[in-house]
Amino acid sequence: MNQQLRADWLDPIMVFLTTISDVAAFWWITAVILLIAGRKIGSYVPGLTLAAAVAAAFMARNAAAYLIARPRPPLTEENVNQLVELPIADSFPSGHAASSFAAMYVMVYFFPSAKYWAIPLAVIFAYTRLYVGMHFPLDSLAGALLGLITAAVTTKLIVSYAAKKKNPSAAS
Repeated sequence: MNQQLRADWLDPIMVFLTTISDVAAFWWITAVILLIAGRKIGSYVPGLTLAAAVAAAFMARNAAAYLIARPRPPLTEENVNQLVELPIADSFPSGHAASSFAAMYVMVYFFPSAKYWAIPLAVIFAYTRLYVGMHFPLDSLAGALLGLITAAVTTKLIVSYAAKKKNPSAAS
């Protein structure tokens, strides 16, 4: 399945990229940095929203994977170039894609110029899962969509709450 669009020299790079996006590690670190920098950037809302969106995407992904229970490519396909250890969780949807697209949405919402790095990074993190043999293409597409939806809802809820908290009279 993942025999095309690969090169031996890319293998260690893709394994590294998929590893730093494991359990959304890159995005959790980004959220912590935003929370630490909250006072300097004028608000803790971006960091809190990023953490909440990544957590929401993670929970939504796990619920969907439990309900759908789609096995990973190495368990159902021949000739899969498996570059990382097979996770216990099922394949559909991709958690890497869900968390990366959720994080990308939040970063671009609060910091529009982040689109220059957050969008490509989300796409790369999602693609690495195909490259290392852990997902089918639809898994990553569904994960990306799930991440965007959970981030949009999470962002709307937190931004609305923060606005009401900042200006209680505007809530009436």
